[in-house]
Amino acid sequence: MSEKIPYKIYLSENELPTSWYNVRADMKNKPAPLLNPGTGKPCTAEELSHVFCDELVKQELDDTTANIPIPVEIREFYKMYRPAPLVRAYCLEKKLGTPAKIYYKFEGNNTSGSHKLNSAIAQAYYAKKQGLKGVTTETGAGQWGTALSMACSYFD
Repeated sequence: MSEKIPYKIYLSENELPTSWYNVRADMKNKPAPLLNPGTGKPCTAEELSHVFCDELVKQELDDTTANIPIPVEIREFYKMYRPAPLVRAYCLEKKLGTPAKIYYKFEGNNTSGSHKLNSAIAQAYYAKKQGLKGVTTETGAGQWGTALSMACSYFD
């Protein structure tokens, strides 16, 4: 009998990625653009700049760059709770009766208890770099607010 793959796979800190992967760059059929709810036309960078800082607008509209470098300051922050374990979903595979191997990332090891801190830290970093003095958010259950608060605190 072959050895079973463990439930959790852990990477070391030196295996953390150095870039974010932009799946749109490799898609043959690109997703529809974000639409301005007032005009029904694709959002422009200027329109998005009222909601996002400039670097994130650039990334949001980028359909060609496959790998976007993660700034060192963000990678250092990620080390507090990443790499998160990759978990094999054996029970789900069995329930579905599939030969596919299904994995998910467990993101509960960070202060906000969810994946939201992964993007909140980037948003706070780029906002500060642009010279913005504050950010705001709406939140339902509080995880996003907690994540953004922690990220903003980290970057003062």
